[in-house]
Amino acid sequence: MKKTLKFVLGAIALFAAMSARAGGISDTGVNAYWGSDSHGYGDVIGGSTYDIQGATITRVGNVLTIAIATSFAGHAGMDANITQNGIGYGDLFLAQTWNPFGTDANHVNDNDNNGTLWSYGFALDNRYSNTGGSFTLYQLNGKTNDANVIDSEKFMSCSLGSACYYRNGQATAVNTSKYNTNVKNTGMTGNWTVTANKEIKFTLTLASTSDLLKYSSLAMHWGETCQNDVIEGQVSLVPVPGVLPLTGLGLVMLGLSRRRRRVQAA
Repeated sequence: MKKTLKFVLGAIALFAAMSARAGGISDTGVNAYWGSDSHGYGDVIGGSTYDIQGATITRVGNVLTIAIATSFAGHAGMDANITQNGIGYGDLFLAQTWNPFGTDANHVNDNDNNGTLWSYGFALDNRYSNTGGSFTLYQLNGKTNDANVIDSEKFMSCSLGSACYYRNGQATAVNTSKYNTNVKNTGMTGNWTVTANKEIKFTLTLASTSDLLKYSSLAMHWGETCQNDVIEGQVSLVPVPGVLPLTGLGLVMLGLSRRRRRVQAA
């Protein structure tokens, strides 16, 4: 029984080390992504509440997790005097490779017309919930982002007639209209949560046939419905350092199990 347990534990450890992948994107400092058009406000428009600090993308086995650190977590519905429902959480977009427009560090002229063509989108069930909910994974098959997404302009009305500034031309939501044949529901759904430590976390169990399981890198885009701050970038899904010791443990346990078997056979 003990030999069997050791073998199982060793196999689990080895599998975990081989399948766990993670990477991070920073949205602070001189190399933070700005995108177009900030109207001269730089990285963040409208105050620090909209600030995004970074994101971590993790894929363990077939479970994909994306955690976004942002001061906006828990503030959906704010600025209702500017637009009807206030500002909400945007959908999240993914691609295998990040191709932003421009060579400057902040990509100040990059938008969804000249930058990365997003391949997948997480469409949120209720972008104004401050606790979380579910989302649906859509495959974006249109040749341009305009064929697949809804921009920030569609969410911002400046309803009281006063001047308001937000980041224009940024991918904000998946265009899930029944008339849009470019967007395909993959049938995969996940959960998103707003945590107490100012984090929005998306968790999705991928089907075994999903392209997202094959990617060795992932690019992402996320922002509020006003896109007052946007995070974009790419991560290489490298092995998680914390599980590397488990590889050695797994190999040792497998070796011991085999050694004992040989001794008993002799």
